[in-house]
Order: sequence, then structure tokens, then C-alpha cells
Amino acid sequence: MATTLPPGAVLAATVTTPSSLAFVPVAIHFNVFAVLVGLNKPATAEEIRNACDEGRSEESKEQAPLKDTLLALAGLGLIDALDAEKEIYSANAITQHMITQSSSQDGALHFTTEVLLASAFLMPKLQSTNFRYPFPECDTPMQHAYSSMGNTHLASKHTYEIMHEQARMASFNNFMVGKFFPSAPAPSRMKSLGYDLDSLIMAEGGGRATAEGPGPVIVDIGGGRGEFLHQFHTAYPHLQPSNLILQEHNAELGDSIPSCITVMDWDFKDPLSAQPITGALMYSISHVLHNLPDAETISLLKKLAVAMEPGVSRLHIHENTKSKVCSHLHTTMIVLYGGRERGMGEWRRIAALSGLKITFEGCPTERDVFMEMMRVD
Repeated sequence: MATTLPPGAVLAATVTTPSSLAFVPVAIHFNVFAVLVGLNKPATAEEIRNACDEGRSEESKEQAPLKDTLLALAGLGLIDALDAEKEIYSANAITQHMITQSSSQDGALHFTTEVLLASAFLMPKLQSTNFRYPFPECDTPMQHAYSSMGNTHLASKHTYEIMHEQARMASFNNFMVGKFFPSAPAPSRMKSLGYDLDSLIMAEGGGRATAEGPGPVIVDIGGGRGEFLHQFHTAYPHLQPSNLILQEHNAELGDSIPSCITVMDWDFKDPLSAQPITGALMYSISHVLHNLPDAETISLLKKLAVAMEPGVSRLHIHENTKSKVCSHLHTTMIVLYGGRERGMGEWRRIAALSGLKITFEGCPTERDVFMEMMRVD
């Protein structure tokens, strides 16, 4: 029979985790998760430390805080503690997952560094402004953290710019490709909701996907390394590179963009930069708008509305829901970017203010929402 913890114990277990979370980057630095999986058996902290520290001096091994790191990881459930007093640990299902889904380690790294830092300065930021809220995107608890530490240079920059200057965007981009766990390809998710994607792509988009008249079928704004468009090419292999346009403004994407995609630089935050492609069949934004405050979200959608062909162009938005399941992501967007997750009522208001209307909506789970918007004539 399951044991129900008393309220005080639940409270303590919840609010005492931040200090343990702070040890996760230490574990990633010393490759603890891969070592435990590689050992494939219970091991003492000493054995794990020696495996993590191969090639390091004895003095360096002694100084590394791996024993305390292992206990912290066990408390978080990321590894198993078979005997905490004797310091015997082993990998568990979560440890295994962090190796097979390598992007999840990148995610764990960022949530336990940038997010933890910004979160610690949420209350000081609110107090410093007499609780002015919500936050502008470059005046969040993250900027307040660096201002409080005397780093005026980073205190004036957007969180993504801070990450870029600290050489952390490559890791972040890795996380955005695979995230914490795999999900079904976007075309499959959309069709499972009853959206007639095949007719749209094959009928209306078919004339654009020919050598005689190539043109943009899907324009993916802020699409990272192109995994979203690659899923569409896999589902509809007749689409040509000229049909699949990736718009990014990210200096650290590397050379991993699939050859089936055309890459275009577009900084949608530049107030003077209009959407350069007009009349595309589909404009797509996947997990980007929750990074933005409402004003910036409306500004971007207005640019897309102007570019859309009435009655033809669609805007597809893939986001998280505003729900208990996504509450931690909601607060993450707040402290890092001044963004937020949104409910359907909020999306309808934003669409109306942007010259758009919602023509399809689907929420397959408490985690995801897909919307189609079209221009209001």
C-alpha cells in the first residue's frame, strides 16, 4: 500500500531541492551519468570517482566534490542510492535515459544554471521595482542577477545574448533538437488532431513543389537546426529545398542543417525588418512565442499577418499549454525572458490584436497545443 506523506514532509521535499539541483552541472562536468551507466553495476563513491577522474592527479581527485554530488543526485532521483551510508550507487532508468537521450543532459544543464540563477533573483527583482510585473524581455530577474553582481555589461543584454557570450548556445541548441524526451513528428501530431494536412500539402502546396514553379510552402520562424522542417520533408519527400525555408538569427547553428532545407537569416526582433517572404502557404512557429512577452508576440504576429496572403496563407503555432503540467516551464519563461505559456483565451486575444483569427485548435494532451491562424480580411 502506498504511503501518503504528511503535508510538512511534502513541503520539505519540495522546497529543499534547489541546493541539490545545483550539483547537477557538477555531475555533467565529471560525466557521472555516463560513468554509472558504463559501469553497469552498483559501485562505491570511490569507484565512481576514480572512473570519473581518470587521468587526474590524486590531489585533484580529492578536491572534486563527487561524493556529495552523488548523494544529491540520489536525492533528486537521478541515480539510485543502494546504501547512502556506505556510499553505494547505481544507474536507474532516468540515468539511462540521460545517456540515450543525450539532449536531456543539455536541458538539465541549462535548467540548473541559467534558470536556477534567474529564479534566485525573482524576489529581489520584484522588490527593486515595487513589484512591477510582468517583466520586459531585457529586464527580467536574469538581468537583475548580473546587475546585482556588478556585471553591467551582461545586465543590459537579452538572456540569449548572455548565453551566447558565455559560449552556451551550442549546448542549448542541442537541447532544443531533442529536448527531454522524443515526441511524435509534427505532421503526425497535426493529423492525429484531425487537421487535414495531406490535402493542404498535396493540393494547395503541390503547385509550389515543382521544378517549373518552386516556391515557399513552409516557412519555419526560429526553427533552430531545422528538425521541424526535416520532419515535413520525411513525410512529404516531394518538397524541394526551395519549399522548406528555415528562418533563424542564431550564430551558433553550425553545419548540421539538413540539405533539404533552405536557410535564411531573419531577425524578427528588428522593428524595421519585415517578414521577407510573402504569400507562403504555411508559416510555422514552434515553441518560440512562449519566450516572448505579449507585446513582442503581437509585434511578430503582425509582421506575419502583413506577409500572409488572405484566404491562402496559414500560420501554424505549436506551443505548450498553460496547465499544471507545464507550470514549471511557464515560470521558466517568466524569469528568463519575460515570456509565458498561454491559454486559448489569451491566444484569441493576441490573434485579434495581430489581425488574425484562429481557424483550428487542438490540445492532444495537457502539455501541447496546436493552432492554425489566418489573416482577417
